[in-house]
Amino acid sequence: MGPVGPVDLDEVVIVLAPRLRELTARPPRRRYGAVFIAPTECAVGLGFDVVFVPGLAEKLFPRKIVEDPLLLDARREKLSAELITQKARTDTERLALRLAVGAASRRVFLSFPRIDLEKGRPRVPSFYGLEALKAVEGRLPGFEELRRRAEQGSEARLGWPAPKDPRDAIDEAEYDLALLAPLLGADPETTAGTATYLLGSNVHLARALRARARRWLKRWTPSDGLVDPDADALAALARHQMSERSYSPTALQHYAVCPYRFFLQAVHRLKPREEPVAIEVLDPLTKGGLFHEAQYEILTELRALGLLPVRPENLERAIAIADGKLATVAGEYRKTLHPAIPRVWDDGIAALGADLRQWLRLASESGEGWVPHRFELSFGLKEHDRPSADPASVPDPVLLDGGLRLRGSIDLVERHPRGAVRATDHKTGKVRAGADVVVGGGQVLQPVLYALAIEKLLPETVESGRLYYCTADGGYTERVVVLNDEARRGARTVVDAVSRALAQGFLPAAPDKGACRWCDFRPVCGPFEEIRVARKPKDRLEDLRTVRELS
Repeated sequence: MGPVGPVDLDEVVIVLAPRLRELTARPPRRRYGAVFIAPTECAVGLGFDVVFVPGLAEKLFPRKIVEDPLLLDARREKLSAELITQKARTDTERLALRLAVGAASRRVFLSFPRIDLEKGRPRVPSFYGLEALKAVEGRLPGFEELRRRAEQGSEARLGWPAPKDPRDAIDEAEYDLALLAPLLGADPETTAGTATYLLGSNVHLARALRARARRWLKRWTPSDGLVDPDADALAALARHQMSERSYSPTALQHYAVCPYRFFLQAVHRLKPREEPVAIEVLDPLTKGGLFHEAQYEILTELRALGLLPVRPENLERAIAIADGKLATVAGEYRKTLHPAIPRVWDDGIAALGADLRQWLRLASESGEGWVPHRFELSFGLKEHDRPSADPASVPDPVLLDGGLRLRGSIDLVERHPRGAVRATDHKTGKVRAGADVVVGGGQVLQPVLYALAIEKLLPETVESGRLYYCTADGGYTERVVVLNDEARRGARTVVDAVSRALAQGFLPAAPDKGACRWCDFRPVCGPFEEIRVARKPKDRLEDLRTVRELS
């Protein structure tokens, strides 16, 4: 490429990529023959007993042929007869089919996909299939006839890739699926023992099948989650009692959603695998983290400049500070996340900026008298878990009534001139809590638990806890939970229920209605836990039911 001129690395990759990607290596000769997989142009001069030509669907084979928009065919013909035109491209596609079919000495199979998996729509067969049938039978069938004949020739279907007859299977997976398909919905008495061979084919499969079968029993078994563990398991679980280690409000909320989810997330510390990919849009987790960090930087700067609380007379200056801090925080996130589409990322940051400015405007117009006092007040968190924290933060968890050792970080602690304080947890999503929420069936614990925490940390009287949905998605809505006897009882009920579950070792898969739909642990449990738990005895779920009935 030297004579062409200076080239950069991208151009070198463009030239070398096809050669490196299509590097061929001849396989060793085998007694029973071999399978050759290659583009059709590689079949020139070769012969095979059987040839398979897949992908005979419109825009796949043949491909959609379009003119070069930078140099149209009319101009190409005038410049040189050697330049490729539409006719040459079309002839090349037709030659590819002739090469593939001509390489077969005994039989050729033509196939096309019936479903476009990316768009979820039916595929249109290629006219190449019609021409092939015309060459064989002397008549041109219609597309519907071609589709019907293809369905009869291949009985595999989306979601169950196997033929109807197990004898037509090409591997063990197809054989198993073909054998099991008739058993679905069949009379168990007439099909008993048909799939018994699976128990002996693989020890891990046998264990999994037996565990799945036990989960359908009308009694609780160890296959239903953490149920009736042995002495060694109880001894290991003792290290996770409320008095032995700390829990966050978010972790405790998982118990009411599903006790087994709480066990997997809070005890086993399992979480979805993180894959380092360039983000395309601001996902809720990234948006929340960026928004909270920007809020902390903004409030810290406003406090240092004596601009708290924000009032109409200093609102414009506060907004200018907010814009600068958001730009700084967003710049650091951008370096870390490498957004794939800069325009989409910039639009997301612009939307966050609008949310922050409206948050400050509403704060300046509020006449309630609350003044920001502490920001990101953390307790029980390690240094790397709280990159931004109030100087008054403490390293030890807070011990609450019931023996709960609570850890967490309170987004905002506000003080009122009358001497009261309240804890605010900022939310950046849609409103999930009801108007009269206290603990929300055990699924909304931040307001009450954070209020109880600052009661231990600060000398002032704690008035309430609050959820503030401080973005346009949440409509700048607040949910205030007064720290009264009802709130204290609700928090204690949840804490006691979780404590007993840990002590007894009873944390089964018993999801709340609809909880499995968005659960990260669905691959562990499967989609039928709500149906299974309805078959189990209800007496052992009394604590869970009591928690879910709390307002």
